[in-house]
Amino acid sequence: TSWIAWYCGLKGNEFLCEVDKSYIEDGFNLYGLRNVVPNYTESLKVILDVDPQYGCDSDILSTAALLYGLIHARYIITTQG
Repeated sequence: TSWIAWYCGLKGNEFLCEVDKSYIEDGFNLYGLRNVVPNYTESLKVILDVDPQYGCDSDILSTAALLYGLIHARYIITTQG
């Protein structure tokens, strides 16, 4: 299972939808988030299941959750979301 599916399935996250990976991979949709989220690159790798080594770091998982929430907020106001 992907990190996105796992995270959206957690208790308390029932209101989240799964954001398409293609949306997340498009840098235009992430504009400005690098300056807001600490460990942006590592967190993005966790979300996209690119580098599993960061999946055990609680700080990275926390910032991945923050980043996903911000991406989700942008995604749901699009026609795709």
